[in-house]
Amino acid sequence: MSMTKNAPAAQKAVRCPTKRSVNLAKRPPRTRSALTLVLGVVLIAALSLAVAKFAVLDQLARQRAAEQQYQSVHAQYAEMQSALENYDAVEQEYRTYSRSWMIEENGSFVDVDRMDVLALVEQELMARGEVRSLVAQQNTLVVNMAGMSLAEVSAMLESVQRQPIVAGASLNLASTADEDGLLEFSVTIVLQSAGEGEG
Repeated sequence: MSMTKNAPAAQKAVRCPTKRSVNLAKRPPRTRSALTLVLGVVLIAALSLAVAKFAVLDQLARQRAAEQQYQSVHAQYAEMQSALENYDAVEQEYRTYSRSWMIEENGSFVDVDRMDVLALVEQELMARGEVRSLVAQQNTLVVNMAGMSLAEVSAMLESVQRQPIVAGASLNLASTADEDGLLEFSVTIVLQSAGEGEG
């Protein structure tokens, strides 16, 4: 009898859990996090490209443009230097054949053949002493010379004054003679038309 009384007590001990409520919370969709990631990657790539363009590529382009401009200016400078190498010789030749120095201050032309003037310098001056420089302006020649004594300078001036294209010649400046008695000096020669001295 006692066994039958204890049987219902053993059956009450086993209980199974049961769900009595409903969970209404939803898990957020995964598409939003993927979209955020894609937008972040695109934004980072755009910023990287902007930095690369403005900080690197544009600077390199400016540097290349500056180098090209420098090369162009340097080439022009070298060309000008090359063109001016013989400037002194060309200027001397121009002055030799130009007639602008034979115009008087009042604008009248001194009709003296330049070949006659060159012949005068070569035959009367260079044949007697060292011609160091010659400046011709209007109808006047100023010649710096050396290597002659005072007597030789006087004789040269007398010979120069006898030339038909010379209106007058004078000694401007003479330095102290060296131990050989030779001077450094300057003479002025005034030119005239060959016909003017015959009157």
